[in-house]
Amino acid sequence: MNSQKLRELISAVRQCKTSSEERALISKESAIIRESFRGSKPHVRTRNMLKLLYISMLGYPTEFGQVEVVSLIAQSDYAGKRVGYLTIQMVLGENDEVLTLSENHIKKDLGSGQPLLQSMALNVVANIASEPMSRDMFDDILRLFACPDPYIAKKACLAAVRIIKKVPDYAEVFLQECTNVFHENNQAVLLCKLTLVNECLLQSDVEEHLKKYRLATNGAVRLLKQLVLSSRVTAQDIGGVADPFLQIKLLQFMKIVGKGSPVVSETINDVLAQVLTNTDGSTKAGSAVQYECVKTIYAVESDEALRSLGVSTIGRFLASNDNNLRFVALQSLLDYAARDAEAVRGHQDIILDCLKDADVSIRRRALELTVALIDETNVRLLVPDLLTYLTVCSDEMREEVVRHLCQLIETKAPNAEWRVELSLRLLRLGRQHVSVGFATRLIGLLTNETVELQTTATNALWEGEGSPFDAIHHLRKAFLVAAVWCIGEYADLLVSKKGVSEEKIATRIADIINNTEYKLIKSYGLTALVKVASRYPSTKNTAVAVFANHTTSFDCELQQRACEYTTILESFPQEAAFSFERMPPITVTVKDEGRIQAQPLQVVNLPPEFLQKKDTVSLDDLFGGGTAPAGGAPKGAVVNTSDIDDLFGSKPAPAPQAVSGLSALDGLMMASAPAFPAATGFPTATGFPAATAFPTAEKSVFECEDFSVSMGAVVQGTIAISLSILSRLASPMENLSIQVAVPKTSSLEVAPLPMTAVPPFGRIVQSLTVDNSRSDKNPRLVMLRVKVLYTVAGASRSQMLQVSQEV
Repeated sequence: MNSQKLRELISAVRQCKTSSEERALISKESAIIRESFRGSKPHVRTRNMLKLLYISMLGYPTEFGQVEVVSLIAQSDYAGKRVGYLTIQMVLGENDEVLTLSENHIKKDLGSGQPLLQSMALNVVANIASEPMSRDMFDDILRLFACPDPYIAKKACLAAVRIIKKVPDYAEVFLQECTNVFHENNQAVLLCKLTLVNECLLQSDVEEHLKKYRLATNGAVRLLKQLVLSSRVTAQDIGGVADPFLQIKLLQFMKIVGKGSPVVSETINDVLAQVLTNTDGSTKAGSAVQYECVKTIYAVESDEALRSLGVSTIGRFLASNDNNLRFVALQSLLDYAARDAEAVRGHQDIILDCLKDADVSIRRRALELTVALIDETNVRLLVPDLLTYLTVCSDEMREEVVRHLCQLIETKAPNAEWRVELSLRLLRLGRQHVSVGFATRLIGLLTNETVELQTTATNALWEGEGSPFDAIHHLRKAFLVAAVWCIGEYADLLVSKKGVSEEKIATRIADIINNTEYKLIKSYGLTALVKVASRYPSTKNTAVAVFANHTTSFDCELQQRACEYTTILESFPQEAAFSFERMPPITVTVKDEGRIQAQPLQVVNLPPEFLQKKDTVSLDDLFGGGTAPAGGAPKGAVVNTSDIDDLFGSKPAPAPQAVSGLSALDGLMMASAPAFPAATGFPTATGFPAATAFPTAEKSVFECEDFSVSMGAVVQGTIAISLSILSRLASPMENLSIQVAVPKTSSLEVAPLPMTAVPPFGRIVQSLTVDNSRSDKNPRLVMLRVKVLYTVAGASRSQMLQVSQEV
């Protein structure tokens, strides 16, 4: 079967009307090429390799013919070598074995003395040389580096750049060879050598050579002045700018040698000013030179006037219609804002206008720059502007804007009134992008503020909650959490200050519970409703009706809460009024980028000997001794204690049986209304009777980008622990597996997970029972190591957390 010529193959491919027709043609031609490689003549092999290169460019596999590249570069004729070297650079990578087979032929061509062959071999080294190949070719490149032929010398410089990137140890050798770089007469060689010098000076352990090259700064200044002030037109000029590529390399050299050196910075200040003032910035080449000059000014120890000139130059870029210039201007101002934010604020109006640009990349940079410029002097002005921008920005930007606003409101607020007002506006406008954590931190703030501020916030949330419960309103998860909590907690303020009837408050909360699908909001709503019902008996029927709908809920926590609240309202009304009275102020501390953690008081009921024997156990004790692993054990199974390594598969040692625990407690919202089993005595107004269970409030123990973990516990001989995992992802967490380890002095029982998939922004609870009766330390001290394994969109992920906490 005769093989087509390259032009014929290209024409045939273009005439194909369908993809299947094209694939059939390529498959047929590939078979012909594979067959012809077995005994074809050199000129036929060259033609077939060109066709193979074309097929590879179309995206079809060509691995079967890559070995023929070695045969091509081994040929004596120039045409075959040229195609072979072209194929190596286009098809192969630095890790391909065929490249290793070609090294001997490349070295042979480097030493052939023929410029055309040497240049092709140098091209291969400069483009795809691996680290072993760079070491093998180093001597040949160093020899050609001093070649008198400028054509070979410049290619050797570029090959040396590749070698330096792969083997930085050779930087000192090339720096010694380039000490007279500014005396080079050929501009092409000068450009390549300067590129090599800059790359070498960026490597570590070249401090001695850096000092030597600082002494050559005057030569760089002289060359740059000649280029900037020259009126002679040369072949290297672009858009009226004299050799902009060489100017940029000289500026990069000055940036490297001038950084951290006041003496060199003083030497180059004048020429930097001349570059900015004498270069025509209306062309792209001139703008590129000015941009590199401004970067050099930012990097060296330049004076204040020169920095102001640089910021003004970037400001002209910002006013340009070219999106590329505007993008680099925003990026430059963002980098410079950390050093002199006041100078950058002079362009604040233009930066805000960039938020309305059609290009999303420019909008993102403008947003980041606006956030970087906000401080206590302008926070009252810019944050409301960003909130206004939130109403008109695109959906792809909304999440990022909300994230920045949450951080600004929490960290830059001038006072509590301003923070509460802006937080409420953000909760309304941010929709699903506002995290529930932001709402809970606002709740913690309100509990510490005055009655007037609590009234203002509750009234605003009441008015906002009055909007129709449509799809948009349903997405405001954080807003609903804050609204439900405040309406339930501060219902008396709505009744006394705003004149809202008790029945209307209860009905509003009931509507939220019945209309929402979020379990978290239902949980908050049930507790808010029992608060209202315990304070206003006229709303009891409404509350009990809602609770009745959830006593048969498939969710165990909602079912348990509804049953307990129904019992306490109907059988113990006085105790309910005492239990659900107004919460005291929550003691909060700001940690981990503004995350507020509640610090509730702990209820301790231990014998005196334990209180006297209370010791603190470090994490080193936990990981120095043995531990008991567990992960997804069957219900009722007891996990024996062993070394911590058993968490990852070692054989566990036997341990005594553990006692089953109680169910999980609720979070901050539920801490104000502890749930009691029906068989247990309820507290009276004078105090709590002796009981067998001591519940503690749920505390946050771990946070990451994917989820947060909180822990609650009930002490009843053993310690019943609930680890609540709240997803922060818009995608489901699948194949969930939780592995737990405890010290060898404790025993552990792990209940089965209710499900192995967590829906977006959903919650799952892992129940554990820990028995510390064998421990000679504080028996209420819980020490755990937990590993969470899961997949998101098919990608496996894992997180490790450690807990050492008294319950």
